[in-house]
Amino acid sequence: MLLPTLSYLTDVYFGFGSVETLPDLLERFGLSRPLVVTDPDLVAVGILERPGMDDAPVFDGVQTNPTEAQVLDGLARYREAGCDGMVAVGGGSSIDLAKCVGMLVHHPEPFEQYAMRRGGVSRITDRVPPLIAVPTTAGTGSEVGRAALVTLASGDKVGFLSPHLLPVAALCDPELTLSMPPRLTAATGMDAISHCVEAYCSPRYNPVADAIALDGLVRGCGHIATATEQGSDLTSRSEMMMCALEGGLAFQKGLGAVHSLSHPLGGLAGKRLHHGTLNALFLPPVLRFNIDHCVEKMDEMARRLNLQRGADLPGFFEDLNRRLGLPRSLSETGVTAKDLEPLAQKAVNDHCTSTNPRPLGLDACRALYREVL
Repeated sequence: MLLPTLSYLTDVYFGFGSVETLPDLLERFGLSRPLVVTDPDLVAVGILERPGMDDAPVFDGVQTNPTEAQVLDGLARYREAGCDGMVAVGGGSSIDLAKCVGMLVHHPEPFEQYAMRRGGVSRITDRVPPLIAVPTTAGTGSEVGRAALVTLASGDKVGFLSPHLLPVAALCDPELTLSMPPRLTAATGMDAISHCVEAYCSPRYNPVADAIALDGLVRGCGHIATATEQGSDLTSRSEMMMCALEGGLAFQKGLGAVHSLSHPLGGLAGKRLHHGTLNALFLPPVLRFNIDHCVEKMDEMARRLNLQRGADLPGFFEDLNRRLGLPRSLSETGVTAKDLEPLAQKAVNDHCTSTNPRPLGLDACRALYREVL
């Protein structure tokens, strides 16, 4: 009998070679014609030659920061091919897009009505086909998350949230991350670390999630540099995938200002800014902004990382970003002051703002954007 490595929110099959269990899971969930949702780069490297994906219909139109148009294209492919479920193969963009495609299979359009900010949580029912998630990056944790982020046709990047969007299983095989280039390894790793930090600092009460977040933080900070600099190191690749998984498990209790600020930037037309890179940029200034409102938690994170006090954390992450070769400012990514002008209000309205430990207003968002420009 096929047993998951662990079951927390969903079943997780973790470890080198775990992707080979996909055919068994397809049979378990009664999927005879799943749609494989992925991106063109993964198709090019032959990842779909794996068992269970080699003869399945494919939608490979996923791009960084998926859009409403891509969701609708994926839905059309799902219906055209007569599919009965999905396998999402890739980073958070592929998994998030697959969640939204699945939602629309039996939920009428318009798509926007299901967004959290539109009161859509209660509109999402259990009429969603099974989704198996196969992450190929160690970053978002979307494989164990109830949420998806998509940029609407209006240009707003919004969240969709429901337990019915949770994948029925996650195949977390660190082998699939071995070919990630250094810059992507660093950016996705900092995404995972930011999830651990922000989930732990969230004021919601969830000691189980707190413990998971701290464990993920230590794993991530201890192995991200080696995974980036020595991509073939199996231990570091496995530890970073576990960090990403734990970040996804922990942020069930909410995130904070790092994500509130990065989400609107991810929706900028024509920029294709990487979410993890943005989170790495915002993490140090947001920690400085929040420190007086979560002193004990900051001190505990510092202790776990062998630092003297919580006030040392911003400098620690600035040094880590430099070591990883990540951008030191938004300007380095092509963002201008003009781009930022309409974004502060979007950050205030973001679904992550309510769980930032310090109230986040319009002036604060403007100041934080200016600080990283």
